Amino acid sequence: MRKYWLAVLLGVTVLAAGCKGSTNTTDTAKEASAEDTETTVNQETETSEIKGTTDDIAAGASTLSDAGKSAYRSVLDDIYYNQQFPNGLELDYDGSDLSENKFGVYDVDGDGRNELLIAYTTASADSQMFLIYDFVEALEAVHEEFTGFPAATFYDNGVVRADWNHDPSTVEGSDFQPFTLFVYDEGENTYELLGSVFQQDEPDVYYQNLAGDEDEKEIDEAVLKDWLDFCIGDAGQLEIPMVDLTEENIKALK
Repeated sequence: MRKYWLAVLLGVTVLAAGCKGSTNTTDTAKEASAEDTETTVNQETETSEIKGTTDDIAAGASTLSDAGKSAYRSVLDDIYYNQQFPNGLELDYDGSDLSENKFGVYDVDGDGRNELLIAYTTASADSQMFLIYDFVEALEAVHEEFTGFPAATFYDNGVVRADWNHDPSTVEGSDFQPFTLFVYDEGENTYELLGSVFQQDEPDVYYQNLAGDEDEKEIDEAVLKDWLDFCIGDAGQLEIPMVDLTEENIKALK
């Protein structure tokens, strides 16, 4: 199902960014007002992160093999003690309290396996990241599924919206938050780029850069709303329990 969504979203959004997808509207979505839709376009969305506990970490770890638990602990220990990341990923460290970073163990992509999710924010804006790692039993190693801005909102159709950390071209007087959309590809076990939207000169003009496009193109708010409706539509927003990156919380992953 997720592979189907990837094919549809990549194919249709590249060929016709303004094409509106047909979705079955839930009762909750039906109650949403036009003002709610406006908020989705012009304001920062709520992230999927909710305050978690060590019990949430233990519950997430309960489905993992001993090797998987050990691998996830190793990743967290390397970040906490050495500020080192898997697969040679290099992110800086600004000297802040490392407990400001968050992590969780949760099946965010719906593949039946619990991933390790990390919101790394004790860094410069360019190095702040939301990271997702999946333990692959056959390789006895973690596989990187996603790297993106830490203000990430995950949906149950496999789409993720990552709001940009900063935008030097933000138009004065506009509360629009630039963002990038990704969608989970089950076959590749990674999140694939769908496209980005930002503003540049005027508050009512948006620029969209879709996967496969060399240059961005100018669009209006109606096209942007259609694109968001097609990609996200009525999809439910996931709530992911995340805890502070501390020694005690890391030990809960056992």
